[in-house]
Amino acid sequence: MATTYAFPCESTIRTKTTVVLDEAPNAGTDASYTECEIDFVTINLFDLLGPSANTSGTWTGPSTLSNGYLGTFEPGINLEGDYTYTVSTTLGICPNATAVVSVTIQKTSPPSTSNSTQFFCEIDNPTIADLSVVGNNILWYDTETSTTPLNTSDALVDGEDYWASQTETTSGCESATRLMVTATIQTILPPTTSETNQVFCEIQNPTVGNLNVSGTGILWYDSETSTTPLNTTDALVNGEDYWASQTDATSGCESATRLVVNATIITQLPPTTSETTQTFCEIQNPTIANLNVSGTGILWYDSETSTTPLNTTDALVNGEDYWASQTDATSGCESERLAINVVINNPSPPIVNEINQTFCVNDFLPANPTIDDLDIIGTSILWYDTETSTTPLNTTNALVDGEDYWASQTDATSGCESANRVVITVSIVNPAIPTTSNTNQSFCAENHPTISFLQASGTNIVWYEDETSTTPLLPTAALIDGEDYWAEASDSSTGCVSISRLMVTATINNVAPATVTNVSQIFCASDNPTIENLEAEGNGIIWFASEIETTPLNASTQLINGEDYWAAQTNSSTGCASEIRTVVNVTLTNPGTPNISSLGNEFCKIDKPTLAELNENVSPINGGIITWYNSYPNGSQLNLSELLIEGETYYAIETNSDGCSSTNPLEVTVSLESCDEYDVEIYDGFSPTGNGINDTFKLGNLRDLYPNFQVEFFNRWGNLIYTANASKPDWNGRLNGDGELVPAGVYYFIIYFNKENRKPIQRRLYLSR
Repeated sequence: MATTYAFPCESTIRTKTTVVLDEAPNAGTDASYTECEIDFVTINLFDLLGPSANTSGTWTGPSTLSNGYLGTFEPGINLEGDYTYTVSTTLGICPNATAVVSVTIQKTSPPSTSNSTQFFCEIDNPTIADLSVVGNNILWYDTETSTTPLNTSDALVDGEDYWASQTETTSGCESATRLMVTATIQTILPPTTSETNQVFCEIQNPTVGNLNVSGTGILWYDSETSTTPLNTTDALVNGEDYWASQTDATSGCESATRLVVNATIITQLPPTTSETTQTFCEIQNPTIANLNVSGTGILWYDSETSTTPLNTTDALVNGEDYWASQTDATSGCESERLAINVVINNPSPPIVNEINQTFCVNDFLPANPTIDDLDIIGTSILWYDTETSTTPLNTTNALVDGEDYWASQTDATSGCESANRVVITVSIVNPAIPTTSNTNQSFCAENHPTISFLQASGTNIVWYEDETSTTPLLPTAALIDGEDYWAEASDSSTGCVSISRLMVTATINNVAPATVTNVSQIFCASDNPTIENLEAEGNGIIWFASEIETTPLNASTQLINGEDYWAAQTNSSTGCASEIRTVVNVTLTNPGTPNISSLGNEFCKIDKPTLAELNENVSPINGGIITWYNSYPNGSQLNLSELLIEGETYYAIETNSDGCSSTNPLEVTVSLESCDEYDVEIYDGFSPTGNGINDTFKLGNLRDLYPNFQVEFFNRWGNLIYTANASKPDWNGRLNGDGELVPAGVYYFIIYFNKENRKPIQRRLYLSR
């Protein structure tokens, strides 16, 4: 039978093993330690691990701990953080055991400040509470290490140091370090004065601002302990005490002690008067000094409140109020004011209707005009030689030419003289007696001498028929031969006359008239006759343009056709001409300028035209003879047989039966370019006798070749007598074609072709009957 085995099988041999047990280490339990920096003390971290912890371990962490396994943590030496305690087994078989102690130091920073030295004013009684730092839950100490905080109500001491800590709100930790602040207490002295009793005048309305002490930043109080300063505008009260402090400008501290000043207010009475309305004359120029009041140290003002006294020399103004105060000699205080109303009487000056008054010497002979003769309206008139003179003139004083006289008027009620004066300027007029170098004056009768011809030197001469006549002669009155005339001078602006007259005797010279045989005298205009060509008999003949003209004509003056010219005879010794003049009528003969027919200056050079053919186209105006010249008036006479020259100018003169020639020639410039082809048959005449043969003047081919033609017919005087065209028949020898028969003779015609710019041509024909 097979053996059955159970598996697994255990070995039959056993090995001996010795077991050594290694004891597991115990590092204790993790722990933590948190404390305020200010309260943190030296501790053994081992004590925090528990009682079962092995004592053979070592410490590691942020810094090296002292005292072996105890792990002593020293504030200020060791750093906060996690510290690990490690314990190893004896045999090294079991793993190490560790425990961690977390150390936390609650640090609170001290308070801060920008001002470690703090200033305080003594008057503010500063305390600990007035120290200023930045932080929370501030505590103050008297030293850096003191443990007893100061009370906030403790008074600060000048120059002391104070130490401040800050306590963190959440942790409640106070800062381990402190901030030092030094307190400085400013003590300001009170102001000073040499007058603790100060005197003021009531009129000055003294206020606190008027109190006088030495110091800066002065404040005034109504008591030594008052905390409310007075306004500088507060009125002072008589007998009251006022307390002054001084404030330092740099620190702003006010003195804790005050200076007392007592105020005394002096009241001065105003001046007095029995006349509150005072009256003056303006002419006296009254001033402040003339006002009358009783009192001492009087000052005057222009209003009740004015602060500027008036000068005693200031002029008073009518209707104004002036205010007087009195000043006490001892105190110098001025009183309230007394009002005086001023009335200044100023009568109006006299009335003058004429400020420039003129006197004629001739009106006052044998005396002279005086001040009493001045014309003025007013009462109690006084006269002065200037506007400001104070010495009146006598009314019997003689007036002086050109002088000014000043008049015032005096009011009967007030006795005041007008301050203003009116001025009168005096003119004493004495025209000089007329004079002459010739008391016997001669005149020519032809000049029809009048009073205005008389000669005398003077102003505004007036003539009379005798020495005493009052009726002046008219300047147009005719002089009488052998008569005496009397001249008086006068001033034009005043009418004053000279005190005597000048006598002049007048002599009238007459000359016989010239003799004229031929009163109608004829001249050729072409001879350009002048005054010198007129004929008259007598001595020193002179000619005038009219019977009354006074200026003779020059001998070279050209005569005018149809004009009358007047001849006078002159006397060489007296220079007079005859009063009566003899007339001559002038006729200037001018045949006129000949006429040329239209286009009468145009010819064809192949015809070799002569001056005679040009002459046939020219008609005389007055039936005279035509003469041709190559220039006029200084050219040469031409022969009619001379051939015409292209562009040459010829001058035609007509001479009548009296031998007078045209004054203006006919100027004809010849053209020899009027040559046309002979496509039109031109005849030299026709005979409108009514026999049916050649009764009209026909031009062959004209109507066929030139349908817009026009033919104008002229008589020898250039008058148009008929016009033929396409709508009118050929000329039948009648005026205008239906009028009277024109006489036989030479006629001219012009053909206007009105086609292709062909020039017109002029020809002549003979009409026979």
